[in-house]
Amino acid sequence: MTSPASVLQVVAHPDDDLYFMNPAVFQGLKAGIRTTTVYLTAGDAGGLNPRPWQQEPAVEDRAAYGKARQNGIKAAYAAMLLGDRTAAWKPATLSTAGGAVAEAYSLADAPWVTLVFLNIRQHGTPEGPPRSLHALWHEEAERVPTLVVAGGLVHEPHAYTPAGLVDTLVQLMDLVRPTLVRTMDPDPDRLVHDEKYPQRHDFGDLSDHCDHTAAALFTWLALDRYQGPGENRTFTVESYRGYANERWPHNLSPQAVSLKEYFLNVYGAADGYDSGDPAGSGDYAVALNARSTGWVQSTAPRHPSGANWLLADRRGRLAAFAVVGQQAAVWLEARPGTDEWRGPFLLGGGPLAPGLAVSLTPDGRWQVFAERLSRLAADGDHTREIVLLEQAEPDGVFPGWVTLGNPSAGDPQRDRHLGTPAVTRDGRGRLHLFVRNAGQGLHTRIQETDGSWGGWTDLRGHELQEGIAALTAPNGHVEVFAASREGVFHWAQGSLDAPLSRAPRFRLTVPAGPAAAVVQPTGQVMTVYRQPGTGRLLMAQEDAPGGRWAQPAASIGGRGGFGAVALAASPSPATGTLVVTRGDLGGVAHRFLPGDGTWRELPTTELGGTIAGAPAAAFDALGRAVIAVLGADGRLAVARQLAPGSPEFGPWAVTG
Repeated sequence: MTSPASVLQVVAHPDDDLYFMNPAVFQGLKAGIRTTTVYLTAGDAGGLNPRPWQQEPAVEDRAAYGKARQNGIKAAYAAMLLGDRTAAWKPATLSTAGGAVAEAYSLADAPWVTLVFLNIRQHGTPEGPPRSLHALWHEEAERVPTLVVAGGLVHEPHAYTPAGLVDTLVQLMDLVRPTLVRTMDPDPDRLVHDEKYPQRHDFGDLSDHCDHTAAALFTWLALDRYQGPGENRTFTVESYRGYANERWPHNLSPQAVSLKEYFLNVYGAADGYDSGDPAGSGDYAVALNARSTGWVQSTAPRHPSGANWLLADRRGRLAAFAVVGQQAAVWLEARPGTDEWRGPFLLGGGPLAPGLAVSLTPDGRWQVFAERLSRLAADGDHTREIVLLEQAEPDGVFPGWVTLGNPSAGDPQRDRHLGTPAVTRDGRGRLHLFVRNAGQGLHTRIQETDGSWGGWTDLRGHELQEGIAALTAPNGHVEVFAASREGVFHWAQGSLDAPLSRAPRFRLTVPAGPAAAVVQPTGQVMTVYRQPGTGRLLMAQEDAPGGRWAQPAASIGGRGGFGAVALAASPSPATGTLVVTRGDLGGVAHRFLPGDGTWRELPTTELGGTIAGAPAAAFDALGRAVIAVLGADGRLAVARQLAPGSPEFGPWAVTG
């Protein structure tokens, strides 16, 4: 191991990590970082695991199916890290804080990789009591039993209560001391099922498996009690969308999809491999069938962190804002244009979702906006709200967080389906706040120059993907870009006094993820987003400042990857605009527009082989481009252009 990073992944079923978190899992493993994955359920489902080569009907055997899925996921991890699915594992049992006994396996040749199986039964019988993670979360059962898997390490069943499961997750966090926690989506989108989008794998009108959601909610409860990895280090959290991936344009490159599919085929023993265990060598239903679900072709963070979290203050010092330890934090350049950073300074506010929006007031005070998961409720009465932290005076203290509410406040069935905020300031100095609402449209609130706030206003829109981009054009008008299933939507002011309205004829090709936007050195507004099915980037721009968008989006290449794109306009038209993304191999890819068309990549091995969230980009007081990321090690890493106009960047400067 070469990095202080420690990754903990908490999922419902063996294969959730392969389907929904890869390629990030693979990138971290190849970098040699400590990785622990916890599977809450045995994934025994209906207990049927038919061998593709057998003619006779499969017989229900939950104990065997649970063990087969263990065998498959161990083979997949061994293949990801060592290239050898047959690599040996060292078995152990773990007495949990919830009173049950879990199974744990560590790779013999890479003991920093551990898989933990709590083996909660996935389903009960129709005539029996509720037995599932979902039932446990909703308190439909006081406790749910574990499954004794065939030939496993634990020989008698146990049970978990809701409190016992949370205690167990806290115990595991304290043992693993993660710097990065990955889990599933705690607040999956609501769906309207119709002929175009029929009911498939979704749970009710939510776009995910109910156990995925319960796993995420239990994990977020446990995170409230996790104190961090110690030694003044911080941790970050990522939630990943699950079944929703089949509903949106696919965002991964063919190479990344093939790699995900390969490891899923290992998990499903697609080649007929026989491990010698009579329970089975994998989840045979997955074998050679992974792409058919539509889940393999995308990897989508639930809270895509905006790309504008690196900005300059009134003195020209860069400041980086991010969520660490579930609260807001800021790092500051010691002096403008230097590689010396101070921080992180923790600002509280938690539990916050990843992804802050930041603005500097005309008099030089920072405003920080976030989504707070204020209440995680078994009864469904969730509370999510947008909160604001504002400096009392330039370079002064932050008095405390205030709530700006939620467009769906008062409706517990819609309250939780809230997006991460985006902000910008118009030519009159008013702050415009935007969020994706529960109906997948756009809402806004405006703060007047005297500090007062107006109410929420519905700007309409439909089927918006998560991740909103807001900017102020050279004429002072506010513009907003949002990715939908149909294309990129565009809202703009007709005048400084006019409300925003959506351009009805504005249509750019369908995006596969958030649309970033920036005002270029020429004054033209530009938007960049991923092309479906390729992972490459598309760029479109105005013909002239304030002009038409006559030209279609054109490819600017890329290195694959997933997540939001960062843009930063240089003070010099000769340098152009910096474009930054995460790449297929875990590095941070970048190029300048227009530039020579060359993409370069900064490796992230020393940061844990991958990053958390999206990169940020800016230009420092000396006119040099700067790229900032949060590594899997929970630390801020900053790379700076060697000189203005140079295509090369220096090494990462890491700040704890």
